[in-house]
Amino acid sequence: MQVPSRRVVGVAVLLMLGFGIAVGASADHGGNATLAAATQPRRVVVVAPAATTTTAASKPKPKTTSTPPSESSGSDGSASSSSSAETSSSPGEQETTSSGSGSSDGSSSESESTGDSSSGSDSGSGSDSGSGSTSGDDSSTTGTGKAPAIKHVWIFALTGHTIDEALTANPTQMPYLAKELRPKGLLLSKYAGVSPGGLANLIALISGQKSTAEQQAGCPAYTDVDPQSGAGCVFATKVDTLAGQLTAAGWSWRAYVEDSDAGQPPDTCKHPAPGGPLEPVMARNPFLFFHAIVDTPDCAANTAGISRLAPDADDSDSAPTVALVIPDACHDSQDPPCVPGALAGPGTGDLFLLQQVRPLLKSKAYKDDGLIVVTFDAAPDPSKPVGALLISPAIKAGSTDDAAHDPYALLRTLEDFFSLDPLGEAKDAKAIEVTNPSR
Repeated sequence: MQVPSRRVVGVAVLLMLGFGIAVGASADHGGNATLAAATQPRRVVVVAPAATTTTAASKPKPKTTSTPPSESSGSDGSASSSSSAETSSSPGEQETTSSGSGSSDGSSSESESTGDSSSGSDSGSGSDSGSGSTSGDDSSTTGTGKAPAIKHVWIFALTGHTIDEALTANPTQMPYLAKELRPKGLLLSKYAGVSPGGLANLIALISGQKSTAEQQAGCPAYTDVDPQSGAGCVFATKVDTLAGQLTAAGWSWRAYVEDSDAGQPPDTCKHPAPGGPLEPVMARNPFLFFHAIVDTPDCAANTAGISRLAPDADDSDSAPTVALVIPDACHDSQDPPCVPGALAGPGTGDLFLLQQVRPLLKSKAYKDDGLIVVTFDAAPDPSKPVGALLISPAIKAGSTDDAAHDPYALLRTLEDFFSLDPLGEAKDAKAIEVTNPSR
């Protein structure tokens, strides 16, 4: 067989190469793109897990919710993550997106995938606003603000002597106060009245008002306070009180006044006709000297005899938020006997405390963040402190506060407990540091 010449072989090779080039040029251009794409690394898209909704639901919810969990991080969050991952162009961005979604909870994966970690919380939407730390704080609040550390307060108002007399000068006269109650509580050694006269100091305690001369004298006649001269005993309706504040804020108050329920039928809000004289049981009840109270049904509804004190405290729900406990003239520690031949002096007040405070300390309401205050509303010498003893599970037992305090400061303390605006002179008073005594 004759072998082709070199020239013929070369021509044949050229023809074959030309044919191949022509075929390749006519082929589908999409093949080149497919083959090229096959050589590039694959991009992984990680979708935020559905556990985001579960996480939001498992945390405490505020009383007023804004965005339902289904709107915060469900399908919208997943779509956002997917879209962001697909628009990434470098392997570094892809790795950041994948690791961020995998290591964060559902609420943060959406903001990280979009490259703006603060946008979710700033806008007020998303799972952060529905289940973050704000939600936890809101769950512990009431309709008036932050939940109070103290939930119930009982103020026992004796008269005619001082805490210092009971604890130092002659402790044998009040053994229950000196030996059993003092070691349990915080002593306000320099708590003093703001006016002469017990009634005037109790009026200051529940209203922040400066007393009139008639109130300092015990109100010999039940007359209205004259708006021009300032003389008289009963404040006009526009003068607000702690009782009115508590009622308006949804809290409760009560005056436990011994013998106020002795009449038949009982009339716990009984008070004289205009200009008339006060009976002994009325003379130490400060709530009777405000038209904002006596002219409403709240007066009778919230004034009770001493027999109601222990039963009310057995139920935290029925116990008042703030209560003023006022013994009658036979049990309030004053020296003159209530009737000829009756016991008188500090020992009568100590017996009253024993009978009323001892069961109160065992009550459910006291154990539910309660506070008991024992004080005297007036001393024989108005220039000397009357003192006060505060007893509570929240208070350091046996402690002492040597700072100067008065009824305005105690009112301010109560108002701060329950997020109320300070009244009258309480605006300029400093609240008592109940849980941080000086020694």
